[in-house]
Amino acid sequence: MKFLIIGLGSMGKRRIRNLLFHKVKKNNIYGFDLSEDRCEEVTKKYQVQTFTDFASAIAQVKPAVLIISTPPHLHEFYFLYAAEHH
Repeated sequence: MKFLIIGLGSMGKRRIRNLLFHKVKKNNIYGFDLSEDRCEEVTKKYQVQTFTDFASAIAQVKPAVLIISTPPHLHEFYFLYAAEHH
């Protein structure tokens, strides 16, 4: 099962650590953030593939699970995407 973490700030990083703690393999965890710096940090620290473009992440990963870890005012776009593409 592939997981896409949306938002790689403190909460997104915590979600990655939680998945790793629960023995999810690194090659099943992916990250998306608009910030290139955050993507680079997460790739280096956790060895997971990251994306700065949401459409590319979806197309390449084809995730089974989206974990939304953005500020609340940004949830709607990703929630609606998930609901419409379930």
